[in-house]
Amino acid sequence: MFIYIKHGDNNQFLVNTNCPTVVLMECIKTRLGLAESELIDLCDERGVLKFLFLPQNSQESARGLLKVKESFIVCIIKRSSDGAYNSVTSLLSGVDPAIIETLQTQIDNLEKTRLKQLHIVETRMATSEEINAQALSTKTTKKRKKVTHANAPDEEVQRHTGDRKSRN
Repeated sequence: MFIYIKHGDNNQFLVNTNCPTVVLMECIKTRLGLAESELIDLCDERGVLKFLFLPQNSQESARGLLKVKESFIVCIIKRSSDGAYNSVTSLLSGVDPAIIETLQTQIDNLEKTRLKQLHIVETRMATSEEINAQALSTKTTKKRKKVTHANAPDEEVQRHTGDRKSRN
């Protein structure tokens, strides 16, 4: 099956969706003369992004993610060097400002989600490091206790020995 890709000054072309999403995106980049490193996505005519660039969608069939015979607008997603999602730009001229606002809101929400996930990972790593430090501390303490107990007389032995010493 196919979809319509809109770009430029009301230009459009057809693409086959019977392929992995990553192949579809490469085809669109080639057709539009975009660099391979460019991060692009498609949105419907209401401005709803399809998030085809996300890793979980890259190998999935585009046919399952995109409605056949529907029109989509190509958008460029801008990210900073630290991976933050900054902005989105439509490659279709004359897009309604409400659609641009909808696109930016989605990118802002995506960035918030990315930051939450990053915070969760950092918290887990910190917790894991604390647990490892505590475990290491406990092992060291146990070893010390064992050494201390091994060198110190057993209470039971001391009681009996103390009794004998007092008799002598």
